[in-house]
Amino acid sequence: MLTKEKILDTTEQVLQRFGPRKTTVVDVARELNVSHGTVYRHYKSKAALHEALTKRWLERVTEPLLAIRDADDSPVVKLRRWFETLAKIKQQRAKDEPEMFDSYAIIAQGLPKEVLMSHLDLMIAQVADILSEGVDVGCFNIEDCNVTARAMFFGTVRYHHPMHIHEWTDPNLDADFDQLFSLFEAAISA
Repeated sequence: MLTKEKILDTTEQVLQRFGPRKTTVVDVARELNVSHGTVYRHYKSKAALHEALTKRWLERVTEPLLAIRDADDSPVVKLRRWFETLAKIKQQRAKDEPEMFDSYAIIAQGLPKEVLMSHLDLMIAQVADILSEGVDVGCFNIEDCNVTARAMFFGTVRYHHPMHIHEWTDPNLDADFDQLFSLFEAAISA
């Protein structure tokens, strides 16, 4: 039985071979041994297929971050771990699966703005939750956790946004992150 998940799995395989610009729905259908019309019954267009694939990839990034937010650790530990994990996930995927990482970056550029904004808002909300917990237990002194979460997220963009991939091989990257994050921690500590 052909499922949406099977189509997405196969699309990832085809993207690895041909890249996002050359991959067509016909290529995916051929790999699945079905007609392209069958794929279109599940996804109305190539854009819809790419959107679903990117959403799934973004969810895979978000899942470990949710686990950190929900952990029993102190907010101070969770906050740093959350940002370190986000950076490591993106950097590791770029290193281990460069073709797929490039494909997702290209596909994401063509997605509707609301899809990407929804993902960013979800991640920033996770940070705000950690900050709010820190305020509640007295380890952070923050007036507006949402504003601070946005500032921290966009302040660390060098470490997790695909446009900075060329910087991720810098031998000083981890030390730079540590210094930046230490400044954040000093600024918000109670």
